[in-house]
Amino acid sequence: MLSRCVQCQRELNLATWWGQRSLLPLCSTCREGVLTYGVPTCQGCGRTSSRQPLCMDCQAWRAQYGWVLPNRCLYQYNDWMRSYMEQYKFKGDYYQRRIFMTVYTKAVRKCHAQIIVPIPVTEATWQTRGFNQVLGWYQGNYQALLRLKMRDKVAQSSKTRQQRLATPQPFELNRTVDLTGKRILLLDDIYTTGRTLYHAAQCLRTAGAREILSLTLAG
Repeated sequence: MLSRCVQCQRELNLATWWGQRSLLPLCSTCREGVLTYGVPTCQGCGRTSSRQPLCMDCQAWRAQYGWVLPNRCLYQYNDWMRSYMEQYKFKGDYYQRRIFMTVYTKAVRKCHAQIIVPIPVTEATWQTRGFNQVLGWYQGNYQALLRLKMRDKVAQSSKTRQQRLATPQPFELNRTVDLTGKRILLLDDIYTTGRTLYHAAQCLRTAGAREILSLTLAG
């Protein structure tokens, strides 16, 4: 059983931690930085929105595609989450995955998808970081149905909003597969503009998927 906060290494009061039924192995101070979304939320991207049922971004996606990808964001992308991602994703501190392993895996199971598909990382990322950040959180079966068909020298995190939205389709099916009638869950780390997830969903829809939804840790 964990006895220290994964983030700051302070000793945890296990009796208090379990009494609160927290799924995050964090001390009370670090846990205050992890914020969920309030209501009302957009029925598309899952983020807080005063426009109902869809925020302006999701209305734009519906106008472009004729459908909206249902996404669930578990937490807000705030300063705490930005710092966490810097340590875990960009500095490659694999130990930090333990903070969200339980809650992320539990959220995936609640979606009751027939096929779980993580967004792939680039070959360069594998060589430098050594892991897919999403698969660090998700402890379960998945299918690597998507692969990157082009090498983008600029990371998504370094692009402006307009550059992200202008990104051409980067995915193709990893292998021939019949997805007819399947309910598929896409997994990603952060919902920013939705561009990556919509590209992935479009690729899977073309292959015959009946229903596609997505889950992100933050947004």
